[in-house]
Amino acid sequence: MNDLEERLRAAFDARAQTYDTSPDAWLRVRERRPRRHRALRLAAAALPVALLAVFVPVLLNGGLGRNTAADADALYQRLMQDRTPAGEQLTVDNPSEGKPLRLWFATARQGHPELCYVLERAAAEPYGSCSAVAEEADAEAWFAGSTLRDGARDALDWGVALQDVGGITGVAEDGRRVPGTVLRPAGAPYAIWTVTYPARQAMSGIEVSDGAGRAIGTTSRALMEGQEPGELLGAPLDLPAGVTVDAWRTPQETTIRWTRHGTHLFSSTPRLDEPVFATQSENLITGLARGNVARVAFVFAGGTTAEAETRPDPWGLGVTLFAVDDPTRDPADRFATVAYDASGAQLWREEPESTDPLNDFPPVGEVMTIPGAGDADNPVRAWFASVTMKGGRDNMVTLCKSGGLSAWGGTGPSCSGGALTNPFTAHKLITYLPEPGTVTYLGVANEKWESVTAVLSDGRHVRAAFLRGAGTPAAIWHVTIPNGDVVVSGFTMKPKDGPLERHPEPDRTCGRRAVSAEAGRQPLAAGLSAVVAEPACVAFFEGGQVDTSLPGPLPGEKLSDLLDARQPVQWRRGTATWYGYALPGTARVELVTSNGRTSTVEAVPDRFGQGVTLFGGPVPEGGEFNAGTVIRGFDADGKQLWRS
Repeated sequence: MNDLEERLRAAFDARAQTYDTSPDAWLRVRERRPRRHRALRLAAAALPVALLAVFVPVLLNGGLGRNTAADADALYQRLMQDRTPAGEQLTVDNPSEGKPLRLWFATARQGHPELCYVLERAAAEPYGSCSAVAEEADAEAWFAGSTLRDGARDALDWGVALQDVGGITGVAEDGRRVPGTVLRPAGAPYAIWTVTYPARQAMSGIEVSDGAGRAIGTTSRALMEGQEPGELLGAPLDLPAGVTVDAWRTPQETTIRWTRHGTHLFSSTPRLDEPVFATQSENLITGLARGNVARVAFVFAGGTTAEAETRPDPWGLGVTLFAVDDPTRDPADRFATVAYDASGAQLWREEPESTDPLNDFPPVGEVMTIPGAGDADNPVRAWFASVTMKGGRDNMVTLCKSGGLSAWGGTGPSCSGGALTNPFTAHKLITYLPEPGTVTYLGVANEKWESVTAVLSDGRHVRAAFLRGAGTPAAIWHVTIPNGDVVVSGFTMKPKDGPLERHPEPDRTCGRRAVSAEAGRQPLAAGLSAVVAEPACVAFFEGGQVDTSLPGPLPGEKLSDLLDARQPVQWRRGTATWYGYALPGTARVELVTSNGRTSTVEAVPDRFGQGVTLFGGPVPEGGEFNAGTVIRGFDADGKQLWRS
């Protein structure tokens, strides 16, 4: 699997463009991938599409069949076979189809909440899906789906919000704003928001407001679209079921992107280490195959089969593309994959494996069970595995885990963590059974570390345990707390020979507290202002928009505790400005962009007792913020104090 999604998460992590991100932030997004089968291996392969999909007539109820309300009802029943409703079902107008869109929450077998939908269509069968609700770590509302399609005059985006969100406003690329609607289904764990807009002016994001109508944050649509900067190779390929495939060339590689009605489904490179790569998500089986594969079949236990004719990619990448509806409606069901050439001769067959995650990621050393997390039926486990990346060209030993909902909504096994010598990284797993469930953080423990401690939102400190299994290449650290209102605000890590390190976690409530902070904001240059809201929140305001992407202090500490000679500054680029905080004594901050443009701004001591200086100014015209960007701090006499 390629690293598009990982780079997207790194790029949009905290929507920050900060330049001090964790070196393995990109690995965290691997947890947000759709379920796939043995071809996984974190390898190359990829995705996108093909069609001319044909169903063998052994599908449930003889296939999806006619476009009637009964079909939509049958689809709802299939989606809910192993789920329990969590609140009332909503029906909203779908302007793209002129038919209803059903939205509701459900509880999955493992106890976690899911958002489900059934989208009826004017000229084709309905489709729908249920996906785990993965709360964005730094947002109070986030995107979940869209009805956007070619030829539609209007479209609708929808998503999930915390219950106390007051309002949602859609924001287009040109700044045009469209009021949204926040719906609160009775008995549901979350609210649902919708925004209807002209299809030619697709939303670039949403603005979230509190009950008083004050903007408390923004959420980008880019993560749902899965698009990164690059050159579009040619016209997108439109496919049935609302699927569109396009290909992009970036400085790193060529990427194929697969979306359905504006929602990103998957992305990968066109490299293949086996004849067929297939993945299940959104009640679809999709993927790509080598150029000589003309047809693929997916054979489930009991004989249910789905087939698809492949189509050559239109961009000259040498692969064929396919997609077909998943007849089982359950991505946990495994299938055998069979590839045929144009004459009908079988080229390749891969039998399904067991659902044991250890078969997908064979362990290096002992598999460790995390005490106090999960239960006997769904324990939280961690192990090291040797995985292959980028088409089999690179191998690395990485940390794997299973037994809970990952930070990005994955319920299957996930592997991330990078090299064993990487800096501190915390991986999150949530279990919901037995109620109220647990929240577990874990990571690779460097042999030079003395301790890791979780700092809770109520000020308590919980020391993590270290665990090393027989034959494992490293130890892990882990800490588990009950799932509830008290959350982990961050971690401290003490090396055996070094100062205490602090690692705050994103705080989604920071924007809400910042806009209502009693202490007035501190004005800065270029129309910027800053505020520190108790107990642990720093926010900057640009053009009336609040930004909380810079790390705030841990509960009971100050911003100055996050800075030292190794990390003298925390900063980010905004829309038209750049801003941050730096070591005390800094009177002037100079920015030199990667293409040599310079901006110099004054720094002033913060008035919130945080022991730092605050700064901000306009982005230099034509400045590029790539690798090589340098920022330096000077004292009042012009002496350079630090460089980052």
